[in-house]
Amino acid sequence: MSERKNNKSLGRDFRSLWLSVAASCTGDGMFLTAFPLLAALLTRDPVLIAGITITTKLPWLLFSLLTGAISDRRDRRKLMIGADISRFVIVGCLAASIITDQTSIWVLYICSFLLGTCETLHTNCAQAIIPDIVKPEELLTANARFTSVQVLSAQFVGPSLGVVLFNASSSLPFVADAFAFAGSAALVKSIPDVHAVEPATTRLRDDMLDGVRFLRDNAVLRRLTFILAALNFFYFASGALLVLYTSDILHSSNITFTALSVGSALGTIISRFFVSRISNRFGPTNTIALALGVWAISSVGIAVTSDKYIAVIMFVLMGIGNGLWTIINTTLRQQLTPTRMLGRMNAAFRTVSWGVVPFGAAFGGVCARYFGLRGPFIIFAVVMVGYAVFAKPILRPLTKSL
Repeated sequence: MSERKNNKSLGRDFRSLWLSVAASCTGDGMFLTAFPLLAALLTRDPVLIAGITITTKLPWLLFSLLTGAISDRRDRRKLMIGADISRFVIVGCLAASIITDQTSIWVLYICSFLLGTCETLHTNCAQAIIPDIVKPEELLTANARFTSVQVLSAQFVGPSLGVVLFNASSSLPFVADAFAFAGSAALVKSIPDVHAVEPATTRLRDDMLDGVRFLRDNAVLRRLTFILAALNFFYFASGALLVLYTSDILHSSNITFTALSVGSALGTIISRFFVSRISNRFGPTNTIALALGVWAISSVGIAVTSDKYIAVIMFVLMGIGNGLWTIINTTLRQQLTPTRMLGRMNAAFRTVSWGVVPFGAAFGGVCARYFGLRGPFIIFAVVMVGYAVFAKPILRPLTKSL
């Protein structure tokens, strides 16, 4: 491991990982805007539009346990490189299909499913490797920086580039996306062998079940998982239709669609600068309760407004809540889990918390088709208000254990 030059530096290895994630998430951010924009050119059916989110997140339900177990058995750097190279090929092929005018909604579904599968491996490896390249007392700082660069790249830089490039040519975001993944692979390659994974002595199936059991038997991790699962279900019921929300409710353009994502990213980045102070003073449980309250306020604003400026402000507020939640949640999972189990635990966590997303997106698409586009956003707001009002009993397992 590299020597730290000063207290503010987390070392060269973390910097390489940080830059790799920045490149990879920039590609994800271009995907975040370019895919729904391209889908909206092909169809206006909310169920078919929601299909993009369904196919992107379905791999978390199907493959996260498998890729998490693999990440605890193999060199995590090589797995991340393999995932990035695979994504380079996938988006390169998609760009070629757009250029040759061979794209259809089904091509988008196939590509988004394959990209989502690669994402499960890359994400499980990236978070599991952090405790191996920073000191235990640096985890909160490392996760704050890691989360900030993920959000800055995936929701600020990437989406902005995606819209600009898409307006120039619908294939350009995917060409740029391919190069971003190639750059990410090169940066991960520069990280030395610090994956801390011992040769496997157990069966892959047993490893997958170990992650599930560990999550099940830890009251704090179990509660965090179910909180996020319910939140993701209802958030993506509305979030999957954000491109239609922008055009049909806000009566605005692609620029506003990007601004909503950028606003959320900005809020998450802002949270980085005070999350440590809040957590140190009030504790992780109260910090999560604050995040739930912030989410409640922002979700109500998003559900009732038709003004694009208010919507952007609400997404900034939602981003602040997201930053508080993500940084504390990630740090707690790393602190409560042995390094040898991190990949499997994270995989089990995401199988549940992200595995519900396809069902949430489908639920939102059906609700919007039969009850109006604003319906899924109102339902999400009601759920978040309930979370905020009943935060104390919901978070009781954390209060007892932390």
